[in-house]
Amino acid sequence: MMKKILIINPWPPYPLNSGGNQAFFNMVDYMRRYLSVSILLNPHTSGERQAVKELKKIWPDVEFFLFEAGDEEKGYSIKHPLYYKWLKKIQASVARKMRRQLVAHGTQAVEGNEVRRRGTIMNSTFRNFDSQYVDYVAKVSRMGFDIVEAQFYDLLPLVYVLPDDVQTVFVHHELRYIRNQNEMKLLKQMTNEDRMLYGVARDFEKGALDSYKHLIVLTETDRALLAELLGRTERIYTSPAVIRKSGNVADTFVPAQTNRLVFVGGEDHMPNWDAVIWFCTGIAPLLRQRGFKFTFQLVGKWNSGDAKRLCEVCPEMEFMGFVDELTTFLKGAISIVPIRVGSGMRMKILDAVFARVPFVTTSKGVEGLDFRSGEECLIADEASAFADAVVRLAEDEKLQEKLVQQAADKLSALYNPQEMLERRMAIYEQILGEKLLERKA
Repeated sequence: MMKKILIINPWPPYPLNSGGNQAFFNMVDYMRRYLSVSILLNPHTSGERQAVKELKKIWPDVEFFLFEAGDEEKGYSIKHPLYYKWLKKIQASVARKMRRQLVAHGTQAVEGNEVRRRGTIMNSTFRNFDSQYVDYVAKVSRMGFDIVEAQFYDLLPLVYVLPDDVQTVFVHHELRYIRNQNEMKLLKQMTNEDRMLYGVARDFEKGALDSYKHLIVLTETDRALLAELLGRTERIYTSPAVIRKSGNVADTFVPAQTNRLVFVGGEDHMPNWDAVIWFCTGIAPLLRQRGFKFTFQLVGKWNSGDAKRLCEVCPEMEFMGFVDELTTFLKGAISIVPIRVGSGMRMKILDAVFARVPFVTTSKGVEGLDFRSGEECLIADEASAFADAVVRLAEDEKLQEKLVQQAADKLSALYNPQEMLERRMAIYEQILGEKLLERKA
């Protein structure tokens, strides 16, 4: 009989063209051959509910537990449920409108309040859940599973309601205290409140992680950091996210000849927002000074008001929204990854390698991946050096081809998707003390 695993995730592993969702999809699609997989989700939108319907067709052997909030909240009965739901929608709408009124403008966008508003410094301490959701998680997790696995920081506190007689696992996609450290470096002035919130959140993260029996991170860098935080190395595993190469694009190199620079990532993820702001206000002016004419294309969802303000600062910017085939779109471009915040793996770098396009990044952007400047990519941490790297790469097709080929070779040697999938299964074997799949000698 197959061992049973319950995976608790904030959202469905869909659409398949987004990094974190695609990695989750690939992992579940593989592990369901060797484990009896169940997934607990809390869909909030019609799009997420439709995604679940599609997944049920793709995975008839996966059991889905879907939490839908009832007409009670925190122990209270609701007099008029429909009216109450309408009021909650108004409340959410008003909150969004109030946040929009706090948007900073122009070159001030990277300062104080905007970093705090968009970042995680202010919301990394314990966030209370819907009591019905907590009860639902506690109930489902006691339905005879061998492993119960939670993913992403928002679900970290659920460990306190999981049963003691199962193997509990937390997949830490991004170390929150490291991201908070990065964000605090962007503040023009650090307050006592900032220091207090950072310390409280770090201790909360450490305590909750210690309560899980096993931890999985995406990179060896994060594993070393987590071992330092927790004071131990045992029961911390490294299992990179798995992004498969698209089969729809020929494995060929197309030189970047039009100075088309592309950034992949939506505004709702603060590291993406900071990267774009830094490019627009710090790097783009230097490119203009060098007489370098370019277009800067953003792939992903961006607020129309913010897009308009950014175009005033960087008129070379073009907002592409979502594209049907990212690998095809990236062909002939230079991918830029001016990331300064976060931990974990940058899926946008893997996207560039799979599309066989050259890329310029920062040390933070390439963190956890064994790519070297001048060998597989160009790495620059200062605005002037980043601008120099973009111009150098755009003007040298031979360098582009060299970096693209060597990045592909390095990724094939060190990051084979099939090997990464088997690596995750080997972790589950270690946790369960039982062999799950046959491996070639």
